[in-house]
Amino acid sequence: MEMLKGFLFSWIIGFYLVTIAVAQEDQSGFISIDCGISAGSNYTDIITGLSYTSDVGYVSGGVNKSISPIYQTNALERQFLTLTSFPIGTKNCYTLTPAQGKFGKYLIRASFLYGDYDGNGKLPVFDLHIGENYWDTVTISNASIPIRKDIIHTPPNDSIAVCLVKTDTTSTPFISALELRPLNVTAYRTVLNTSSLELYARLNLGSLTNQSYRYIDDVYDRIWMPFQWDNKAIINTTQEVRENSYRVPSVVMSTAVTPDPLIATGDSVSFAWIAENMTDKYYMYLHFAEVLELQVAQIREFNIYVNGNLFYGPVSPIYLSTTTIYTMSPGIGTGRYDVVINKTATSTLPPLLNALEIYREV
Repeated sequence: MEMLKGFLFSWIIGFYLVTIAVAQEDQSGFISIDCGISAGSNYTDIITGLSYTSDVGYVSGGVNKSISPIYQTNALERQFLTLTSFPIGTKNCYTLTPAQGKFGKYLIRASFLYGDYDGNGKLPVFDLHIGENYWDTVTISNASIPIRKDIIHTPPNDSIAVCLVKTDTTSTPFISALELRPLNVTAYRTVLNTSSLELYARLNLGSLTNQSYRYIDDVYDRIWMPFQWDNKAIINTTQEVRENSYRVPSVVMSTAVTPDPLIATGDSVSFAWIAENMTDKYYMYLHFAEVLELQVAQIREFNIYVNGNLFYGPVSPIYLSTTTIYTMSPGIGTGRYDVVINKTATSTLPPLLNALEIYREV
């Protein structure tokens, strides 16, 4: 089994390069805040083409700061050069008012880079809340490594509160950037429509480069991280892969991993992850597309198993068209999740997997 938990650390810190935007697409409904820049400031990021504005008017209080010059490298994204810190108060909240209000579903991303902005050299720890609910704990373990926290949220009201919460007397909460992106309301459904989904992993499998993709390739500005999977072969197409309601970009879906006939002995693709808490509930989204034009006698068909139980199948990916298989009811209390994608008895080809998302219910 391939352990997801084992590669998540390198996945988080290793690939912050994004594709260069070559055109300006519609950013209707986007909220892009660069925290710490002066009031009234705004700019268009030359890498992503995204338009950012100051956080003045979104939050009360806070102090504008810049990271230490030793951390200001050319490779660092502009949003991480400044930040807003909150030395006063236990709980400080940003108020976001998206155009769709409580009838929408949103991807919200909070980003952090400490960069020794205060000269104390003490790595902060604080909590992040979405509305009244605990979202996650922000633990800065390296002053030079950016941290991003993604959540998919359906608000009960017309506005959304993203709150930084002080958990001790020695750490000061801060934030580098805050972004909101409207999603298709039919995607990423949960058993309870009031539940939020915190990102655990979002991977571009079979990527031919060490490059991540986000907006403008992804209209929802999800960040797809490349993962080079040992002992797997890569298959790909240069043609456009059609989207479904999840709108996974073609550049992600055009590559896939499959068992390497020269190395692997089985006919399966498998991976696993371990829950941080036994009570955690996870939603999984597996994105498939056939990237090879099969011959008449060729069949690619497989079943998906989770912890030994049939999750879905049989699946026959459609040529150059995305199919998403997702969790209807989240697992709970298992501790470890083992996912095995096995070819069926009638299949002449091994299974494939193009992209993978895992979220924890909040």
